[in-house]
Amino acid sequence: MSDRVSGAGSASTAGGEMAAVLSALDAHLRRDWSEAAAAELHAELVALEQAQRRLRATQARVMAAARRAGAARQMGYINERQMLTGGLGLAPGEARGRLEDSAIADTARMAATAAGKISAGHLKIITTALAALPDEVDDDERSRLEAELIALAAGQCTTRRLQENAHRLLDQIDPGRTERGAGERARRRSVTCSGQGLDLMARASMTMDPQLAALMREVHARWGQPGRLWPDPDDKDTRSDGQRMHDALVHALTLALATDASKTGAAAAIVVRIDLDQLATLAGCGHTDGGIRVPVDQAIAMAAGNHWFLALCDEQIDLKLYRSRRTASHYQRLALFAAYGGCTHPDCDQDARHCQAHHAGKLWAAGGLTNINELALTSADCHAMIHDTGWTTIPDRTAPQGVRWIPPAGTPRATNPPPPTPGPPPLTPLHAPVLPFALLHDLDTAIAQRLTDNRIAA
Repeated sequence: MSDRVSGAGSASTAGGEMAAVLSALDAHLRRDWSEAAAAELHAELVALEQAQRRLRATQARVMAAARRAGAARQMGYINERQMLTGGLGLAPGEARGRLEDSAIADTARMAATAAGKISAGHLKIITTALAALPDEVDDDERSRLEAELIALAAGQCTTRRLQENAHRLLDQIDPGRTERGAGERARRRSVTCSGQGLDLMARASMTMDPQLAALMREVHARWGQPGRLWPDPDDKDTRSDGQRMHDALVHALTLALATDASKTGAAAAIVVRIDLDQLATLAGCGHTDGGIRVPVDQAIAMAAGNHWFLALCDEQIDLKLYRSRRTASHYQRLALFAAYGGCTHPDCDQDARHCQAHHAGKLWAAGGLTNINELALTSADCHAMIHDTGWTTIPDRTAPQGVRWIPPAGTPRATNPPPPTPGPPPLTPLHAPVLPFALLHDLDTAIAQRLTDNRIAA
């Protein structure tokens, strides 16, 4: 019985302490800071930072006690993570951070946080440095590293300087760590890019190895500084640092893709599918062979300094190769992209960059011809279906996708074939041949001719 009373008294005391803290915060929130002097505002920011550090430390101690007591299960949650996300409404990342803090609640670095000596950034660097030590390093050495980093952080050391010191100390303790970690760095390297949203923007995420990190810094130093790549030298550069880095990356990649093909092993080109009506009106979006929607005016601006291929008329390009070669030529692939845009299977939305030229009428092994009117675009998976599962294809200009895909007999798809791709049929490949343009004024000539033809027709 006495234990229960003692527990209730402790809970009441804790509740009273936090009630006083919350009451003080309420009063603080009601204050008007519009007339405060700079020195007073700075003092308040310092005090708030100290409060935040102490709150983090005491929160870690309470969370650690809750984990030891199994409070989550007793309160009806599956585990501590659900107690934080479901009960407190925290995001998964926030919940993970709270649990990680509870694991180091009794360490010297969390005690330094409780004393207000180190910031959240300092704490992260110190924790990461200790985690980087190999298992054979004893506890005394770990404690010495922790104490030295805490002392540096408490001495008004910036997070960048603390990180440099952490690298130096780790190299002293474990000289072979860089070589040993090469495999792990290679495993973790990653660059991913999302699909485009309705605003045509895409998001990227990168985990960079040291080489890419160094290259990114160099790109920023060369082309990401204020005024660089800014069109008007007399006008102020109003871009943010992130926007300048975006433009610097565009510039760097454009230079890389414009490199001499003899040095890189393959010519790099971005191909955009745009019809002449779009070119004449500068309206709508073109589609790249990589599946990216690009506004027409931006596509033309991108083409200004490059040799591009436009789907216009040039009967001199030979798009019928008969049996002289099995694979499609570069010009045939461009014509197929101009005609189809991507995979012709109605269930597939793979872009042209990841498609293959397929003998749609008669397979090459059965005597098919590598002629543009007998070729179609298929993704690798759809191409494999033809050879492995018995699907067949027939060029059919009445089919919305330009090719009829016929499922193998006796399969569920035979009785329930894929519905046709919505929209008008694509251009006949022979009516979408390809003309290489080196200068943008050729495009202006084509647009002017189209406008003249329209006036004559009217």
